[in-house]
Amino acid sequence: MNPLSVVIITYNEEHNIADCIRSAKLVSNDIIVIDCASSDQTVAIANNEGASTYIIDWRGYGHSKNFGAARAKFNWILSLDADERISAGLADFIRNENFTDGNYIYKFKRNNHVSGNKIRFGTLGFEMIERIYHRHYSEWDLGPVHEKLVAGRPIKKTIGGHLQHFGLQTMAEHRQKAIFYARLSAEKYFAQGKRTHFFQRLASAIFNSVKSYIFLLGFMDGKRGFFIAKGVAYYSWLKYYYLYQLQKKSCTNGVNIHKHTVIIKAVSN
Repeated sequence: MNPLSVVIITYNEEHNIADCIRSAKLVSNDIIVIDCASSDQTVAIANNEGASTYIIDWRGYGHSKNFGAARAKFNWILSLDADERISAGLADFIRNENFTDGNYIYKFKRNNHVSGNKIRFGTLGFEMIERIYHRHYSEWDLGPVHEKLVAGRPIKKTIGGHLQHFGLQTMAEHRQKAIFYARLSAEKYFAQGKRTHFFQRLASAIFNSVKSYIFLLGFMDGKRGFFIAKGVAYYSWLKYYYLYQLQKKSCTNGVNIHKHTVIIKAVSN
């Protein structure tokens, strides 16, 4: 196997963690689980599956991933969420790839499933993610949501294969996650000094839903494609609505808040 470690962050993932670790064993014998004080059997199951586990306080997605990378055996890191699985095709590409240049960040497709059905089109059907990197050249940023790999001179390389993502069991769950991430996105934007207005909220919702349903062929997924486009519109509107609420609160209080502490835990993206 290539000298690569797998880092998985978890919080109450007892129903997912065993399958995730087993898929990680396709590409590595060094699997690190960073758990944010789960109240279920996640840690016990991870230990039973042979992973090295660490329990830490929740300080954000990026912090947990960087913490895990620092404790890995190898410099090349594959970052996973507990509700993801490595496909056989992706495992083949990883095993055969020559990991030498630390400036490379590797990206690949993620196949999303809703209610057990693969989403083929729309925003969720064409998702590409960056997950393999050298820990001395790249690290995760510390934003409250949608963390990204940052590097001095990154070279992005797309490889074949894909991850299977089973994070959404129902459309109702998709809606709840939209609310959660919209709040975190609003806090991130506000901390960055961004501002919004009604027409931006409206335009963002219309543009992103039309993009998902029409331009990315979401209508080809039938009712699921329609509901996903509807969810995209809802999320786009909501994150700017929450940002607007933060703006109003800031003006009312006469203060300009630059940093926010996020205490909600929801590890899987």
